[in-house]
Amino acid sequence: MSLIRRVSLLNRIRVCAMPQQLNLLLPAEAQTGSAEPGWRVRFSRRARHLKIQVFPHGGVEIVVPPRTSAREVEAFVSSHQQWIADTRARFVRQRPAEPALPDCIPLRSLEMAVPVSYRLNGAGQARAREESSGLDIEAPTLTPPVVWPLLRNWLKARGRAYLPARAMQLGAELGLQPRAVHVRLQRTRWGSCSASGTLSLNAALLLRPPEQLRYVLVHELCHLRHMNHSRRFWSLVERHVPNYRSLDQQLDSAWEAAPNWLIG
Repeated sequence: MSLIRRVSLLNRIRVCAMPQQLNLLLPAEAQTGSAEPGWRVRFSRRARHLKIQVFPHGGVEIVVPPRTSAREVEAFVSSHQQWIADTRARFVRQRPAEPALPDCIPLRSLEMAVPVSYRLNGAGQARAREESSGLDIEAPTLTPPVVWPLLRNWLKARGRAYLPARAMQLGAELGLQPRAVHVRLQRTRWGSCSASGTLSLNAALLLRPPEQLRYVLVHELCHLRHMNHSRRFWSLVERHVPNYRSLDQQLDSAWEAAPNWLIG
């Protein structure tokens, strides 16, 4: 079963809703931000129906198509609250125990592992600096709220130093050259391609094996020719990655084992 379960609402939507209205109609934890991670509403021009996505880190995203009524969103979320609670609880049970602060970060796409060391610096500024010996974290308190953002920022910097060049190189090999490549740290997708020919890649791809990274790059590069998931698109993907179905399933389940510092 896919980790991201999509629940579609088949009714036609007619009334436009403002994000502020939607926030007021979501559960209390979504309004106050007391839950971590919490809820969010994402408007999508491509969405045809309302969807609920529950992620392994416990976050909940409501995908809302254009011209959606706030009351419709309220009813939709209310009717699926038990499923949301059950799914979040299942992910908590499935997550393996792990240390709050990792002592090593495996960059599998680069076929290397980076040791992490920690030290207190009193009232100094929290920072992460990569040395030849590994990643050095220095902070006034060594707790997840302080350290995890440093690890995520470091991973983004690593991704920006490697992924754009790799995408451009592969694009040149395939004859599918993007106009630009951006690197972020998304919680919902491994990559995307805009109509203008810009790729957006997830820095967390560095944590995946090389063959999975290559598949994501090929997938997004093929969107430069086919901005859809038609048969022609998948045929082009298969030409370059014959086992793409297996890799796609592996990536779909990868978030379940993602470290807490990445998705927390």
